[in-house]
Amino acid sequence: MKKLVYTILILCCALSNAFTQKISIGLGINYGGPLPTEAVDSASGKIIPGLTAGISFSIPFGKRFSFSPAFYYSYHGLEYSQSITQDTIITINIDNINGQVPSFYTAYVNGNMRMHYIDIPLLLTYRIEKFQFMIGPYFSVLIAGKDAGRVRVVIGKGGFFDDYIEYFDNFKAIRKLESGIVLGSNMPIYKKLSIEMKVSRSLFSFYRPGALPDRGQGGGKSYNTYVYMGLIYKIDFGKKSKQNSPS
Repeated sequence: MKKLVYTILILCCALSNAFTQKISIGLGINYGGPLPTEAVDSASGKIIPGLTAGISFSIPFGKRFSFSPAFYYSYHGLEYSQSITQDTIITINIDNINGQVPSFYTAYVNGNMRMHYIDIPLLLTYRIEKFQFMIGPYFSVLIAGKDAGRVRVVIGKGGFFDDYIEYFDNFKAIRKLESGIVLGSNMPIYKKLSIEMKVSRSLFSFYRPGALPDRGQGGGKSYNTYVYMGLIYKIDFGKKSKQNSPS
């Protein structure tokens, strides 16, 4: 898939240089994260709004349609927690005699994600008057980040046994290349400025299958799902070239 992303990047650059009449600079915020397909008991998350910035091109064909490849940097953040309680058997020693008694333990999981992506949406745009509607696939490359935290295990109600602390980093388990679908719209607000809204959903699970350690959190998958809103500034090279052409 990495070769596919690089091939798409090269082709988009070549097509943009050859046919582009409009370039747009975008800056906005994204909100979302890897949403699970099934509910997990005692789990919660706090989404941290992220930043998205980049450039897009418009390659028109026909009166209303255009092809709009784009290159964006996007930052995403999420904090999460979960408590997991399970039965267990513990060994105790009384007067030098070992014995096993049934008990339980509770694992408190706390972590946070910080992720940096390069996004390449390839959108088909349909224009009605000044409004634009967009749909198409996207490809994302995870270039840096972390998914780290700690697990604190309390045996029974605590106090008799020391708590067990384990630190983890799941970054290597995250899928580094992903693809999905984007839907969006663009509405002008002032001269060359417009406001853009998009929603995206990945087609592949956030973690690679079998790469995430099982800590009792369930086997459900999660998929990156985001809402984006931003300002777009358009630069029209087509109009400029017509004004400067000799009469």
